[in-house]
Amino acid sequence: MRTDVDHLPPAQQEELARVTQILMDEFAVAISRATQPWKKNGKVQKIVLFGSYARGDWVDEPDNGYQSDYDLLLIVSHADLTDIAEYWYVAEDRILRDPAIGRPVNIIVHTLAEVNQGLTRGEYFWVDIARDGIALYELPGFELTTPRPLTSADAYEMAGVYFADWLAKIDSALKLANFAIQEGERKDAAFLLHQAAERAYTCYLLVRSQYVPLCRVRHNGTYAERRTMPSGFRIPRCANVLPVIGSA
Repeated sequence: MRTDVDHLPPAQQEELARVTQILMDEFAVAISRATQPWKKNGKVQKIVLFGSYARGDWVDEPDNGYQSDYDLLLIVSHADLTDIAEYWYVAEDRILRDPAIGRPVNIIVHTLAEVNQGLTRGEYFWVDIARDGIALYELPGFELTTPRPLTSADAYEMAGVYFADWLAKIDSALKLANFAIQEGERKDAAFLLHQAAERAYTCYLLVRSQYVPLCRVRHNGTYAERRTMPSGFRIPRCANVLPVIGSA
């Protein structure tokens, strides 16, 4: 995996360096009062830039109202350290408010085992990151496994399982919404229709990419949990696709 960002303009290089430092600083604070060994000795093993800024096809047109997001994969030493609310919320908020960082930043957090499992299965999302990603920070000794090509037959089988599972969930939400409409419970109906839309979106993402990470969406000053794809997979940013559940 590459470790240089020389292809980026100086402004973007400086922003990424600042983002990396904020993530590392706030993670250190988050685990500083820990008593459990796994938490007290928790490590960020890698911070990987992926998506358009890694590939070199980013868009930077602020006058036209669009700038590509920075997409970052954080690899940590324990599954519990992937909890955004507990370990990464403050860092996200600092990055969002930092006037020296002029572009949106999306982060996903996984363990090395999770990433390597996806590579072993040949899942497109992870293979793309392993191929195009740039390590902004990494500890020695935590290497990504060699990707296994995902065959068309395997991809079709996986997509079929995801489709059947999530189609049933969509149907369930729609049936409950229809019942709420008949009972005159409009707020419940709106919520359930929103759930059906989210499930349909998740179904699409899983069928297309076999991956749906946890993303956090800021809305009216608060955060809501969302399972969606990061913008690095060339789909609309999650904040622009669906409203927060609580606003339904």
